[in-house]
Amino acid sequence: MIILWIISLSVAAIWLLVVARNLAEYRATPRLVPRPVQPAPASVSVIVPARDEAGNIGRCLESLLAQEPPVLEILVIDDRSSDDTPRIVEEFARRNARVRLLSAPEPPPGWTGKCHALVFGVEQGKPRGDWLLFTDADTRHHPLGIAAALDYARAESLDLLTLIPHLEAGSFWERVVQPSVAALIALFNRPSRVNDRSRPDVFANGQFMLLKSSSYRTVGGHRAVRGKVLEDVELARALRAAGFEMRLALGLDLFSTRMYRSLAELISGWTKNFHLILRSRPGRVLLATAASLALSLWPPIAAALALAALATGTAHPAMAATVVGLYGLVLSLQTLLRALNRWYPAYAPLAPLGNLFAVFILLRSARLHRSGRSVRWKGREVWDEKGPGQ
Repeated sequence: MIILWIISLSVAAIWLLVVARNLAEYRATPRLVPRPVQPAPASVSVIVPARDEAGNIGRCLESLLAQEPPVLEILVIDDRSSDDTPRIVEEFARRNARVRLLSAPEPPPGWTGKCHALVFGVEQGKPRGDWLLFTDADTRHHPLGIAAALDYARAESLDLLTLIPHLEAGSFWERVVQPSVAALIALFNRPSRVNDRSRPDVFANGQFMLLKSSSYRTVGGHRAVRGKVLEDVELARALRAAGFEMRLALGLDLFSTRMYRSLAELISGWTKNFHLILRSRPGRVLLATAASLALSLWPPIAAALALAALATGTAHPAMAATVVGLYGLVLSLQTLLRALNRWYPAYAPLAPLGNLFAVFILLRSARLHRSGRSVRWKGREVWDEKGPGQ
């Protein structure tokens, strides 16, 4: 029982440090809120790649068309969809001239489908905006969101503004697994480091990347990262290397995304890039695995063992009560962090289950990427251009 007590105290202490660091990070990270702004002379062209997004593209376009002030144009690039995505976009285009549909051909060897679609959209669609907003079809935007983002980017003299969204989750597995995955990503991609030019850390979220058109073209756009699965991060890296200003900010109030709708989609989708988001380093994978399992699984297991020992009369009552109380403390801290990030705090007791799946997905992603094997996503075999040994 003494060992159980000591380990539980240590885990609780680590949790307190984790929460303190997260609170400090939260306060230090710019947070954008929707607010009315005066129409600016700058114009925004929105570019949306879409492949088999019939369930999402409609609400995405509705939210983009509701922007105040209106965006200049919305280019949707259909990436060889097999569902009703093109038909839905065509209906929007018939009703509103600002919506345009472009149909990209199959990507050539060495290209990811998304990069090829985006390059096709920019080169063939010829967006006219001073700013380009690259956003995904599974996003939904607040009516004042793009204007608030543009106002902030111009006030801060940025070339790239990229935002962290609110994660929508409609199903049980989304609410269990998505927060665990998001927490691991946040562990290794802290905005304070990303926004510090003196550090090498680079991160961007392709669900919302607002760029100066001139800066985007200077670094070669998505053509320069055509074989990268994490095209958003690599594009940000190219911009940073060229001396451009970028910022990662919280956009929970500006837009949301529902990335996946089932456990199978969660596993398949995150397998594609989870290992790469942790920068393809075995040490990070091992640290993320150990941290997830130890911090999440130990407290409830220790509490159950303490209760069992107490029931059989083999535990000191004060020590057993402390171990159980520490689990209550950890659960409260988990709930606090989930509430802070809008990660469905009512599901905090199921964090151990979510972390088990997150670790499984991470190890699966690492195995496939490091062995040079492809990941199948939306009917395509996906490789990162560096292949094995990353």
